[in-house]
Amino acid sequence: MFDINSMVSEGAKLLGVGAEEGSDWEIPTNHSDPIDLVVGMPSPSHMPFASMSRLISESIESGDPAVMEYEYGRGNPVLRGILKDEQYGFTDFPSNEDQFILFNGSSGCMESFCATFVDHGDVVIVEGPSFPGTVETILKYRGEIKEVSIDSEGASIDRIQSIVLESEKRGKRVKGLYVIPDFHNPVGVTMSLERRREIATFCLTKDILIVEDSTYSGLYFTSPPPPSLYSINHGLGVLRMGTFSKTIATGLRLGWMQGEESAIDAMRKTRADMGNAPFIQSAVAEFIRSGEFENHVRQMRLLYGDQCSALSDSLEEYCGDYLEFERSGGGFFLWPRALEGDSMPLTRAAAEEGLIFPDGSLFYQDTSMHNNNVRMAFSGNSAEKLAEVGPRLRAAFERVLD
Repeated sequence: MFDINSMVSEGAKLLGVGAEEGSDWEIPTNHSDPIDLVVGMPSPSHMPFASMSRLISESIESGDPAVMEYEYGRGNPVLRGILKDEQYGFTDFPSNEDQFILFNGSSGCMESFCATFVDHGDVVIVEGPSFPGTVETILKYRGEIKEVSIDSEGASIDRIQSIVLESEKRGKRVKGLYVIPDFHNPVGVTMSLERRREIATFCLTKDILIVEDSTYSGLYFTSPPPPSLYSINHGLGVLRMGTFSKTIATGLRLGWMQGEESAIDAMRKTRADMGNAPFIQSAVAEFIRSGEFENHVRQMRLLYGDQCSALSDSLEEYCGDYLEFERSGGGFFLWPRALEGDSMPLTRAAAEEGLIFPDGSLFYQDTSMHNNNVRMAFSGNSAEKLAEVGPRLRAAFERVLD
């Protein structure tokens, strides 16, 4: 009998392809009015539908064949030039458009990084917890994942140094370090300036390529984050990536990588996707150039700040005896930790109360690092709806602990 699972690649098996186990990302609920806190994505009610519809139509109706053809190489030069100027505020370091390359979202950036720089068995350090999509991409390319814990200042420099030392003793090369320094997913913490300097300096001396995920950097509520690692190292040994998925819409599938020209050129040579939707790139370029993007992001900062406050206030009022967490200064997520019991039964009890959120263990490669956290995404619900989370979660705690 033909067995497709016998043909699955080793890289795919590492991702669970061919396995029978299911996923705990979205636990079923029969509640009549569920609140979904699973996915971190822009508020559906505040997406710029009218502007993007108009700009995409204008791009196609321009009659320029380039917007309907393959987009080879680095991507739309106009958008890359705009990114050069727009991102200067986060890097404080001059660059040119050839230091940017456009991909299919941040996931496309990581695919390209791994295809270009990660050999079978290379060690890649990630934060624990971290964004699972990145970890899965590294595993697919047969990289060896090593996790470092996160404290109030960000990724542990001591743990990074010890992993590098251990790897050198094993004859292994640490090829990369992937970090989310600003409004971390899932923890929400922002890496301190001192920690950034320590990590940037150490990785440069050890020839470790830093992949700096700046997905949430612009989504601060009141104060922008410290200078980027890219800025601290003047662009040396750092690939900084971003995406319009979190600031505009996930369906655009448009991300970018910034780095030294030699690194960007290497990534250009290894890409095999023929680029991504030129008319989308053209529309986004005009969205930024016109000032609409800046106004949109400013509104989103206020919106997400209000949503974060609503969820935080509700959790503190109703669940202060059961959990602890830090309020985030930006991004989409809270990372509460249950003070008693096991967080996995809590997620199931919460589902019975109509609250859907993932258990924190899903954000670790080494689940022994998990400490009874759960992740809650607040960006997809109104402040009024988020105010209901506390009472429902308290009922779930009482169900589990009493």
